[in-house]
Amino acid sequence: MAKRPSNPESDVQLSIPENLVNASGLAKRLSEREEFYRAVLDSLAEGLIITDSESRILYANKNMEEVTGYTRDELIGSTSYQILAPKKNWPIMQRRLRERLSGKTESYEHELLRKDLSISWIRVKATPYRNGKGDIIGTVGTITCIDRQKDLEHQNEYLLSEIRDERNPETMIGQSPAFRKIQEQVQMVGPTCANVLILGESGTGKELVAHAIHEHSSRKGKPLVKVNCASIPKDLFESEFFGHVRGAFTGAIKDRVGRFELANQGTLFLDEVGEIPIELQSKLLRVLQEGQFERLGEDRTRTVSVRIVAATNRDLQEEAKAGRFRMDLYYRLSVFPIEVPPLRDRTEDIPLLATHFLQKAARRAGLQGLQLSEVQLLQFQNYDWPGNIRELQNMIERAVILARNGELRFDLGQSAERTKKPEVRRARNSSPPPVSIQELKDQEKTLIQQALQQTGGRIYGADGAAALLGLRPTTLASKIARWGLK
Repeated sequence: MAKRPSNPESDVQLSIPENLVNASGLAKRLSEREEFYRAVLDSLAEGLIITDSESRILYANKNMEEVTGYTRDELIGSTSYQILAPKKNWPIMQRRLRERLSGKTESYEHELLRKDLSISWIRVKATPYRNGKGDIIGTVGTITCIDRQKDLEHQNEYLLSEIRDERNPETMIGQSPAFRKIQEQVQMVGPTCANVLILGESGTGKELVAHAIHEHSSRKGKPLVKVNCASIPKDLFESEFFGHVRGAFTGAIKDRVGRFELANQGTLFLDEVGEIPIELQSKLLRVLQEGQFERLGEDRTRTVSVRIVAATNRDLQEEAKAGRFRMDLYYRLSVFPIEVPPLRDRTEDIPLLATHFLQKAARRAGLQGLQLSEVQLLQFQNYDWPGNIRELQNMIERAVILARNGELRFDLGQSAERTKKPEVRRARNSSPPPVSIQELKDQEKTLIQQALQQTGGRIYGADGAAALLGLRPTTLASKIARWGLK
C-alpha cells in the first residue's frame, strides 16, 4: 500500500493536544463572558464597586465616574473610604469594613466626597463576597445618589416645624399711594440678589412684603424659610440658624438641619432681626459675606447661597450706637430698605382690607350675608389702629364669631375715643349726633375745617391741626386731599 504524502500543516494541526484546543475555546468563551458581564455592570443605573479586604478598589463600573467625578483609572487601586469619604467619617467606614469581613450585609446612607470636593448624599448596599474556599475576601457595593431626596427631606422637616393657618400666604392688598410705593419697591428689588431690610411697626404686614419679594425673584421656585428671631431661646440661636450634629449638646439626639441650609438657593426671612444676640451676629455676618458656616459640634464647613430678607420694628442704627447691634451687620442687611407705613397712614386701604378679612372669616365660620356698613367703615378709618392690620383682622374675626342674626358689632367706638385727644372728644360731643352717613361725613369735614381755621392752616407741629384732632399729620393730609380742602 502506497504511503500517503505528508502535509506539514496537517501534521501541525494533528499534533495539537486536545486539551489545548479545549483551553483555547474556554479562554475565548471566558473573554466573551467577561465582556458580557462588564456590559451588564456598566448598564446599571447605580454605581458599583468591588473592593478587597483592605477596602482597595478592584473594579468600578461606568456610573461610578458620574457619581464620584473620578475616572475608573483614578478609582482602581485607591482605598475607597480615603478617596470617597470626608476624613471625619473614616473611623465609621473602617468599622463597617470590619463588620463586612465578619459576614454582615447592610444598607446605609452617608456623605460621599466627590473629586471637586463637593458633598453628595448616597445610599449604599454593601455585601461581602467569598472566594472558592468560602472565605470572605472583599465587598461588593452598590451606590445610589440621593441628593434630591435629602433636599426634600430637609424641606419637609422645615414644613412640619412650621404652624400655618393657611396653605397659601396672604396677598398684599391696597390702593393708597403708600401701598403703591411699596409695590414699586418690591418690583424693583425683587429680581435682584440684594438683601432687603423691611422696617415698620408690629402688625403692618412686613412678612407679606417678604413673600412678595421672594415671588418676584429668580428664587421663587426654591424655599422661603422664615425665622422668628423673637421666639428663639438665646442658647438655641446657633443651632436654629446653622443646625447641629448628634451629641453637640445635651438633648441633641440626632443631626438637625439649620434654617440657612434649608433655605439654600432660596430666601431666608429673618423676622424681628434686632432680637439676635450680639455674640451670634459675627457668625451671621460671616454667612452673609462668605456663604459659609459650620453646624454646631461639627468641623466641616458648609457652603450655601441664601438671599436674606430681614424685618424689624426697631431702629437698628440706634441699637448699634447703644452696642446692641453690629453696625457692619446693619449695613449688610439694609442694602435696600423698605418702610411699611402703619395702617393709620394708609386709611384709603382700610375698606379693602376690612372687606377681605370679613369674607375670609365668614367663609371659615360658614356664614353668609355678613356686610360692613358705611358707618362702620368710616369708624374704622377714624380709628388710630395701634395694632395695625393685625388688630383690624383680629377685631373682624371676633365680630364674626359673635355675629347674631347676620349683624356685626364692634367695640371700636370706645377704643377710637381712647385714641383721640380730649379736645377732639369735646368738639365731637358738642355737636348733635349724626342721623345719616352723609351727615357723619359732613361732620368729619367740618371738624377738619374748624381745626385748620383754628391753627391758621398748619398741619404739622405741636400746635398744628393734626395734633388738635389727634391724628397723624400724614393721615390728616390724606383726608384734606380727599375732601378737596385747602
